[in-house]
Amino acid sequence: MVRIMLRYHHNSGTKKGGWSIAAKILESLQPEASVSRIEYEGPRIAIYTTNPRYFVDNSNVIGELVVTLRKRIIVKAAESIRKSPEDVRGYILDSAPKEAGITRLFFDEVLGEVIMEATKPKLLHIPELTEQEFFIRTGWRLKMRHSPPLSSSAIEQVYYALRSKNERIEFLRASGERIFRERLYPRSEVTFTVLGAAKEVGRSCFLVSTPESRMLLDCGIHPGAKDPVDAYPRLDWLDTLVEGIDAVVISHAHLDHVGFLPVLFKYGYGGPVYMTEPTLALSVLLLTDAIKVAQAEGRTLLYDNNDIRRMIMHSITLPYNMVTDITPDTKLTLYNAGHILGSAVVHLHVGEGAHNVIYTGDFKFDNTLLLRAAHYNFIRAETLVMESTYGSHSDVMPPRNETEEMFVSSLRDTIEEGGKTLIPVPAVGRAQEIMLVINKYMRSGELPEVPVYVEGMLKEATAIHLAYPEFLSIQLKRQIMESGDNPFMAEWYTIVDHPGRRAEIVDEPGPSIIIATSGMLEGGPSVQYFVELAEEPKNKILFVSYQVSGTTGRRILDSQTREVSILDPGTGKMRVIKINAKTERIEGFSGHSDFNQLGRYIARLRQKLHRVLIVHGERRKTEEFSKYVQQRFRVPAYAPSLLEAIRLY
Repeated sequence: MVRIMLRYHHNSGTKKGGWSIAAKILESLQPEASVSRIEYEGPRIAIYTTNPRYFVDNSNVIGELVVTLRKRIIVKAAESIRKSPEDVRGYILDSAPKEAGITRLFFDEVLGEVIMEATKPKLLHIPELTEQEFFIRTGWRLKMRHSPPLSSSAIEQVYYALRSKNERIEFLRASGERIFRERLYPRSEVTFTVLGAAKEVGRSCFLVSTPESRMLLDCGIHPGAKDPVDAYPRLDWLDTLVEGIDAVVISHAHLDHVGFLPVLFKYGYGGPVYMTEPTLALSVLLLTDAIKVAQAEGRTLLYDNNDIRRMIMHSITLPYNMVTDITPDTKLTLYNAGHILGSAVVHLHVGEGAHNVIYTGDFKFDNTLLLRAAHYNFIRAETLVMESTYGSHSDVMPPRNETEEMFVSSLRDTIEEGGKTLIPVPAVGRAQEIMLVINKYMRSGELPEVPVYVEGMLKEATAIHLAYPEFLSIQLKRQIMESGDNPFMAEWYTIVDHPGRRAEIVDEPGPSIIIATSGMLEGGPSVQYFVELAEEPKNKILFVSYQVSGTTGRRILDSQTREVSILDPGTGKMRVIKINAKTERIEGFSGHSDFNQLGRYIARLRQKLHRVLIVHGERRKTEEFSKYVQQRFRVPAYAPSLLEAIRLY
């Protein structure tokens, strides 16, 4: 007797649809498949078996089912035949060569997976540890990963939350019921509502509505706004309570895209959040740090660590290029965005080919040392929702080689004068790119070797980069995984583990480079270094990332008096800082596309587009770029206002 555990909403006709799916699956399988039950598990349908060998020997069966049903289907061993974690651990350690350097075995009992980290995972490619053989012998699925040389507390936090077995099982079942229920409305209608990032950079949040579903794209904060009405997404304009949201999709981990997400869970959201695996780890890092910063500054906490834990348990991580059902009428695919580690261009396919929405999030349409250029090759793309951080005609960055030369020349000048260069950076993305450039030129001898101090969350963020090398550029991935020449661990880098060392670094004779968070001088150790270094003429403050209007970094760059009022982290009091140090901005390292790259991206898609919606840019830039798109590409383009709803289909 096969136990089919598909739960239904009886008043929606879902039972019929659920039994139809289960019946088709069972009809495609031989009796020796020994299916014990079929369940919805989030966006996947899980087939439990007491005979894993059948599915290994008949691997084409599941592929054919996926094509027929157009659903994600996985095969799992029934718990009754799974080996115990202790037995599996013994099997692995007996089979694996010691030279592989296994550092972790994490058993995810909900997904039936063993995550194995090793310093040399290539040595684990042996018959006993192939995915198929391992599944037959143990009843578990094996996932191998490269073991990073730095530890990450954020990743540990994720693993800890994933141990909540019963809560996760219930969440996945409930999510699956909502995703796979039959559609109630035959027509596909799509409305796009702007809840943030309209003619501004910050608090990205957009609602995509259909008769069947409501999906949020990002849920961020505005880092430079002080008034809550301007700082947070306008969720008060949702046409439902947060419990009525069917899915949240996060494009990447920067706080202006994810900083308000835990608040949803605080106020009752219990649905799924879709993102890439690195985005989850980086989000946990940045959201946890935001709590610490708020506590240190005496500000009201928007959320607490329990809300972050709930966010983790409700997160469903997806690789790039995998099509996944997220509501009864919408499929999601995430593609590389080239902005930061794990950043994604979001593709929503609504209805049976009715409408396709491409949301770029923040994206870079150019290769960098860190990442590959953003994906653009979509089969269909009727609506493009595009960022325009650099949407002005004047926002043209120099070629990458010129940018690097300007950067190295600027550092060299300060080093030769005996000064110290402070480079404020976001913890994720620009920091790692800058580390790669410094390593490249110090190694070649074009940049004098001086101490480079890495401060703030950079150690943690870099550890997460090293944990997911498959998301990095091909060359960097090979360098980390194959050659053993890790550019983030070069000898000139010193990780500052304790705030007490900052005074010593500032007072240290001779030149040095300090890379510290935050990138906009809105908190973190970069503020303290700025206070200590700004009044010395031979020093330099070198900005390499975008400075949002209203932030300290932007006020420094725009200052006519060469003075800035700032909260002194040492005394906790406001202080006027006289800026005698040189201040400089180099734009070419931005993780955003410049004006030309934005245009090239649209050029690749223009034949498919029905409209372009311009968001995530200052008012002047969004309006200027939307006019340019209409004139240059003859595609309807529009910069929507906050709280505006647009009928897409």
